[in-house]
Amino acid sequence: MKKASLVLLLFMVLCNCTGQKTAYLLHGSIQEKDINKLYLISSGQVIDSADVSDKGEFSFKGEIILPKLANIANTRNPRVASLNCTVILEPGDLTMVPLGFYDEYKVTGSRTNDLFNTFVEKSIELTQYYEAHEGQEGVLEEVQQKWETFLVDGAKKNSGNLFGLICLREVADDLEPQEVRNILDSFKARMQETDLWKALNERNVKLMGTAPGSPYTEFSQTDIHGNVISSKDVLAAEGVKYVLIDFWASWCGPCMREVPYLKETYSKYFKKGFQILGVSLDRSKDAWLKAITDNQMNWVHVSDLKYWDNEVSREYGITSIPANFLVDASTGRIIATNLRGEDLEKKISELLK
Repeated sequence: MKKASLVLLLFMVLCNCTGQKTAYLLHGSIQEKDINKLYLISSGQVIDSADVSDKGEFSFKGEIILPKLANIANTRNPRVASLNCTVILEPGDLTMVPLGFYDEYKVTGSRTNDLFNTFVEKSIELTQYYEAHEGQEGVLEEVQQKWETFLVDGAKKNSGNLFGLICLREVADDLEPQEVRNILDSFKARMQETDLWKALNERNVKLMGTAPGSPYTEFSQTDIHGNVISSKDVLAAEGVKYVLIDFWASWCGPCMREVPYLKETYSKYFKKGFQILGVSLDRSKDAWLKAITDNQMNWVHVSDLKYWDNEVSREYGITSIPANFLVDASTGRIIATNLRGEDLEKKISELLK
């Protein structure tokens, strides 16, 4: 019995010595003299705060099992911070140092953070290349293609770390949902437990459900007169054959540039069975109504005025606008997505000859 207990004790000690490390030390120094406190933030929540010494030095200590994307900032909201450094928070000795560009910072000390630094460097490199060749034919498309290739390559080659998920997050909107699904499924089991993988997976599941051929998701929201409008009723209205569910906002420049194409198609084909159901991500009712009136957008409009938290947009996995889904009213199935510019009129003209 004593021998068995000794073996068990030895096993426990060995497991403790060779088990997965969870402790992290995140430290560094800053050049700014007017900052006396820094915050460590992840998913909108402050994890920790640290005082900045007279020499500009600071440190955070803690335990972490799964890596997560975080920010070091001088305010509780990184979006409005004058100092904002992205860090992949994971076990180890991590150091924040000057980036070398634009008076910003980077974190070193782990392979994953070093990989993330190549992401930043590539972004700067391509930005500088574009600025040096701006005006040349095809330069924007060239830069966009190089960036997409870098991100897809990074996602596929880093299925065991958070950098791969960061790359996938940045490029997901430019890929077909099935391709994103394939890459997500290739990540190691441990990565599939992270908050970032779960968020990407949740959105992909929604997008897979809104791909052409899928039944559209029914919804109800308030119109410009304060009445609750059901998408089901819009599709069932007399004479309606096709409905474009269009996600937009008055504050969205690209959305407003699409309005002339929407108006032209609507005026040509409304009497033949084409309808638009606009879902606005506005938060100001006055701005929403003014945009509709000023631009004579005479189709059906709804909104809950919750900005990016619009419940319908969340159901559809919307992370950027404009975005739209063309629905066949007779079947309730989505037959096309993101019809922009002249492509919208072309598609509707084919359907309603």
